[in-house]
Amino acid sequence: MKRIGILGIERLIEVKRPSGLVVLLPKIDVFLELGKDTKKSEQDVKENVHQVINNALKEEISSIEELSAKIAKELSKFAKQTEVKMEADYVVYRETPVTRQKTQATYKILARAMSENGKIKKMIGAEVMGIASCPCAQEGLTEHARENLDFSKEDTEKILAAVPIGSHNQRNIATLYIEVPEEYNLEVEGVIELLENSMSAKVYDVLKRKDEVHVVLESCKNPNFVEDVVRKILMDVMRNYVELPDESVIFAKSESFETIHQHNAIAERTSTLKELRQEVSSG
Repeated sequence: MKRIGILGIERLIEVKRPSGLVVLLPKIDVFLELGKDTKKSEQDVKENVHQVINNALKEEISSIEELSAKIAKELSKFAKQTEVKMEADYVVYRETPVTRQKTQATYKILARAMSENGKIKKMIGAEVMGIASCPCAQEGLTEHARENLDFSKEDTEKILAAVPIGSHNQRNIATLYIEVPEEYNLEVEGVIELLENSMSAKVYDVLKRKDEVHVVLESCKNPNFVEDVVRKILMDVMRNYVELPDESVIFAKSESFETIHQHNAIAERTSTLKELRQEVSSG
């Protein structure tokens, strides 16, 4: 058994979206598992891969996961198993939360397709940056304030309820892959929104002071450990994509770049929708 591949292929592509054409420059990784008796050389494989990719780009492209699936299926003529991965920067125009300043947000959209024995598995995903505020530190600061405020118990609780209690904030990278049927199309904007909503607050390219205050307040009101982010992602996948079959595989990951530690925190889970649905239904 021989698995070989080509990494980091770049092709400029035009993706036809409901809002118009979107130009992307994805990085493409291709892996082939060849049979024991294959006579193909490394050069043969490279030529086949580039030819298949170039031919696929001549057709209309609706998404990078659809393109990945087409390439994986065509390459299966030359290999027992094939795998195609793609990632590309995806720019969205949006407004800041208070002053409504026009700004841009850049996300990483992901795709993966595998072919084995003529069957295609297709995954769509995204990688999104946001804020994760530490719940543990916030609880400690709240208790510190409670012990040091020289007011009645009732007034102290009113003050704590009115005044935001901070914490140490860190940038969080949340990643999600969703396996979908070959003929199924899933809008990546929904995946991006789901990931942003799983964290303590969104991040923006440009913020005025009122916007900054809003973002910090949001993060203080909604502290999350990395495992909380992963739980929210998985719960929202079940709520938002009820039509997906039980066998769909879901991968969720959250990594926080810690501000007061010399290490990062990470949580991840791979599961089928069936397993997640059973866990929720059983309480």
